[in-house]
Amino acid sequence: MKFSTIFNIARDLDDKWFDPILKRDTKLFIDPFLLFKAEDELFGKSYDNTISFFNKAFEIAAVSKKNNSDMRYKQLLRMMSFPEVSEICLGYAESDTGGSGSGGSFSKIIVDSIFDSIEMGVTNYNFFEEIGLFNLGFGCDRISDMTATLVKRELIEYTQRICTKHGVKTDIIKIKQYEFNNRFNRWESKEVSLPINPYNKEAIILVPQKFLRELPTINASDFWDYCWDNLNEEIREQYSLEIKGNLKKSDLIQIARQNRQWVNNFEDFLKRTGSNPYDIVKDASGLYQWINTTEEFTKENQIKNIDVISDKDFENFVHTVVNNFVHFLENNSGYKLLWNDNKKHKKEEAVQLIFYGIVVHYCEANNIDLNREVNLGRGPVDFKFSSGYNNKFLIEIKQANNSKFWNGLEIQLVKYLEVEKNKNGIFIAVCYSEKELNNVSNIQKNVDSLNKKLGTNIHSYVIDATPEKPSASKL
Repeated sequence: MKFSTIFNIARDLDDKWFDPILKRDTKLFIDPFLLFKAEDELFGKSYDNTISFFNKAFEIAAVSKKNNSDMRYKQLLRMMSFPEVSEICLGYAESDTGGSGSGGSFSKIIVDSIFDSIEMGVTNYNFFEEIGLFNLGFGCDRISDMTATLVKRELIEYTQRICTKHGVKTDIIKIKQYEFNNRFNRWESKEVSLPINPYNKEAIILVPQKFLRELPTINASDFWDYCWDNLNEEIREQYSLEIKGNLKKSDLIQIARQNRQWVNNFEDFLKRTGSNPYDIVKDASGLYQWINTTEEFTKENQIKNIDVISDKDFENFVHTVVNNFVHFLENNSGYKLLWNDNKKHKKEEAVQLIFYGIVVHYCEANNIDLNREVNLGRGPVDFKFSSGYNNKFLIEIKQANNSKFWNGLEIQLVKYLEVEKNKNGIFIAVCYSEKELNNVSNIQKNVDSLNKKLGTNIHSYVIDATPEKPSASKL
């Protein structure tokens, strides 16, 4: 459920905050460049404060040695500790709220990158997220965690104002790294009043929607696009590249390190053109709106509690909830969640999130475990149903236009079952056109062949997600 649902909030036009899904992280991130553009009373100085923080780090690094025996180096490591801010319910975590975080090893990467920057003649950052242009390991989740930590005090005050406005119950809870003490160069904790997430008993910290994106504005891919479009001649002279191609991140880092002025030009370009936050309403990647529609559907289409005693009971339950998922997409306009306004379908992840949204409620009501993207040694299977030790079903979902569609059935799912020492699997094909439906028309024949050959118990489902289906009144 969302924050507003749990706390019974009726939002108005002035509520511009992101309404987090409290049970699982949403794959959006705080973009520090959007924070840089903030002009409001609460966040207007936040970006300048983050730059001052890193300027201080550069000053300390300039007079310290890069080894653990140096007290100032140790101070830098403590200063650059940026654990995951799980309270904002954003990021890559798949099973619930709470991701990988960033421990001591990541602190060392940040500190070492500052020393490397100094060696390159850089004495400060124009935008601290440019650290991701010069180093591996700085994805959008790391940048977001760093930003959330650096502006945590402001985010907490922002949350408290919203709670006061809507009469949301809060409790006193200790927040680690509440703010950085510039006098003593250390992070300090503080007890504050915040709402509590009923699913993990942690605090909830709200974030303005205007700060959220799928990727940071300053990222290696867009940097390379800018360079190719605006510095084509220089690229050809220095790197003998005639075709843009998809360079590895390590190659882009090398180019950025060798051409600091190109980075400055790119950042100046972004200052002029600006950047836009992720549109939550249009939800082009299908990351968020699934929660609203699937919750409504499961409330209206409840299934009776099933006593899962035998293997057959468990299998019947799995097929029941999968059939409800198919019914939702094909007959309850769920397929519309898979299409954008430009008539292009969304990514495979959008289907997976809808599947989760439909079946998780049924699983909870019937004491069935549902896990998403379980790593079985050969990569993650999309979903795993389990009840006790023996009852397991693995689910693999593939869009029919995926170039590795048949591999998903004949190689991936089979291998997952082998690793899991299990024979029960379901392969779901999602089709967006009549051509795709025709292409997978023989899927059950392939499944039967696999089951006969391998002794597996694989079942297939084909979902018709073609657009513009006729309404029931026209059938």
